Amino acid sequence: MPLRSFYFFTIAFYYLVFFVIEFFTDYRAESDHQWLGLNYLLVLALATTFLKCFGAIFFARISKYVLIKKSSILAFIILFSGFLLILFLYSEVSWVYRWSYFLEDFRGPFYNIYNLQAALIPYFIGICIEIVFEYLKQYNEQQSLKLEKTKAELSFLKAQISPHFLFNTINTIFWLIIKDPKGAQELLLKLSDMLRYQLYECDHDFVPIQKEIDYLTHLCKVQGYRKGKKVKITTEFDCEDTVFQIPPLLFLPLVENAMKYVSQKDDKENYISIFLRQRSNLVSFEIVNSTDNSHIELEEDKKYSGIGLSNIKKRLSLIYGNNYKFSTSLINNVYYAKIEF
Repeated sequence: MPLRSFYFFTIAFYYLVFFVIEFFTDYRAESDHQWLGLNYLLVLALATTFLKCFGAIFFARISKYVLIKKSSILAFIILFSGFLLILFLYSEVSWVYRWSYFLEDFRGPFYNIYNLQAALIPYFIGICIEIVFEYLKQYNEQQSLKLEKTKAELSFLKAQISPHFLFNTINTIFWLIIKDPKGAQELLLKLSDMLRYQLYECDHDFVPIQKEIDYLTHLCKVQGYRKGKKVKITTEFDCEDTVFQIPPLLFLPLVENAMKYVSQKDDKENYISIFLRQRSNLVSFEIVNSTDNSHIELEEDKKYSGIGLSNIKKRLSLIYGNNYKFSTSLINNVYYAKIEF
């Protein structure tokens, strides 16, 4: 139920409860007021309940506004003064329309125990209702702002990935146009399919894992054109549920980094191995590649390679909180990267 609807339902229930209490306090078998008549007592109960309940809501809202704009002391003074005013008006109404019919001489002070009890309880509960719903309202607004911020950050992070990937692939195509024109044409077709996936399907927060597998398969073939026979690229995909939902393009930066920094020695094996496993609600992605110090790391190069790893951590944190693992390590010229969530 929306908070606004729940608020009106609560106020209506709050008013109804105190109306019933007010009415049956007067209209009971031994009551001295029963002779006034049912209709008279109904109208009187409606009026006095409205005064107590909606008077409490009215002064609670004024004090809330003052509390936000000025000071807490002034807000408390308004609440206290509002209660005294309601207590006085309730006493006047009760005397004129109820007690004066059979008590001609003695009126008594308006702050007697009966009036105090009849006004204080609904006034206190009305203020509590306003406090609780103000807290819920602010909490919902904060959650909405966090959600919008999260969506904006995720959109920004995914937007960072697309040009990064595109720049690398265009470089590959440029290289192939000279060496293998037919391969370049085939690569352009694959690139078209991949961009279509990025533009139209990665717009969602989650995609079926099979689509990510297809994308990674195409990506490995695309990069395989550039690496040729010098680098061995192997993939192993083992998924229990092909429609299991995962964030799109989450693994792309790791694959790109592996393609970029894989070793290319003539006397040793150069390889990239990709493993993706899904069981029940658990996903594990691991990529291993041989590496060395033969590549040139320019400052611009370092800057752009860091974007991908940073994005992975931010996206995982935004989506899964602390329920994920992300680790990287370099051991004996072999680079390991693993994601689990």
